[in-house]
Amino acid sequence: MPVLTENELKQQIKASEFSNVYLLYGEEKYLVKHYTAVLEKKIVEPAFSDFNLHLYDGKALNFDEVAIAAESLPMMSEYACLLIKDLPIDCLNDDDFSKLENIIKDIPETTIMLVSLPTLNINSKNAKCKKVIGCFEKYGTVVDFRHFTSQQLVKLIDKGAKERGCTFNFSEANYLLSIIGDDMSVVLNELEKICAYKRDGNITKADIDAVVVKSMQARAFDLTKALFANNCDTAMAILDTLFSMKEEPINILGAIITSYVDMYRAKVYISGGKRAVDAADDFNYRNKEFRLINAGKTVSKYSMKQLRSFLEVLSEADTMLKSSSTDGRLVLEQTITKLLLVSNGEKV
Repeated sequence: MPVLTENELKQQIKASEFSNVYLLYGEEKYLVKHYTAVLEKKIVEPAFSDFNLHLYDGKALNFDEVAIAAESLPMMSEYACLLIKDLPIDCLNDDDFSKLENIIKDIPETTIMLVSLPTLNINSKNAKCKKVIGCFEKYGTVVDFRHFTSQQLVKLIDKGAKERGCTFNFSEANYLLSIIGDDMSVVLNELEKICAYKRDGNITKADIDAVVVKSMQARAFDLTKALFANNCDTAMAILDTLFSMKEEPINILGAIITSYVDMYRAKVYISGGKRAVDAADDFNYRNKEFRLINAGKTVSKYSMKQLRSFLEVLSEADTMLKSSSTDGRLVLEQTITKLLLVSNGEKV
């Protein structure tokens, strides 16, 4: 069976037309957890869950035990359910894969096997991982839950706000996403907080700022904006805030590097007669194309020589943080100073 979309899975559940084998995984952990719970509730009657629901930790799984449980007949219910959470499918050895394949291909019609990865991140390009996913596709159903696009998240925010008696304009919804990211669990949690604070009416940027704590990436983005504006005082003040939040220096530097790499890529594409956003496909900016668009608006003020100098300064800082005992704060303060010097056309 081909990989299902979320909507196709939703329709399958609604119609109670279950596959006997499921693999639920992907980058959007909220959806993995949500549909795992929905399937479990739909498949297993709560009154008989002690008899018909078999739970396993995938990180310490005994496949022989699972094989025996798979043959168990359900009691006072249509199905028995095997629920395996966080099976590391990208590093199964040949023996375990063979046992898993045998269980899957010979699963009884009265048993539903649900393998869910609600917290585990896997390398889907890994050869072993592809082999396991292919096995699930052949004998069952696979659902890969990707992060929602910005447009989908805006619709989700709009719908959620209306259900709570509030309204979210497009610009405010995008502003919210810019400071908290695209993780659905975080989006829904912050939406709940904002609506509880506002109670009713149209939500403004001021309402968002009053409730939402900016992510480290958002604050680091503000820091780079201050650097692009040659505002040293603001950049240092934001750095103070990041350290007060106990952020690791290497993570702060990584977020800064991201912005400068975006600018370099945008410059290369614009110089070649293309648009900055054309770099999205070549460098995996899925759902993050806005970064290249923003970089394209900023990059005209810098020469290619300056952009290379920026990257050299950041590379030097990265090496220092990873290979020396130099104080991380000092390294970042020096790096900010050097970036501003390069921005003003001076040598470092």
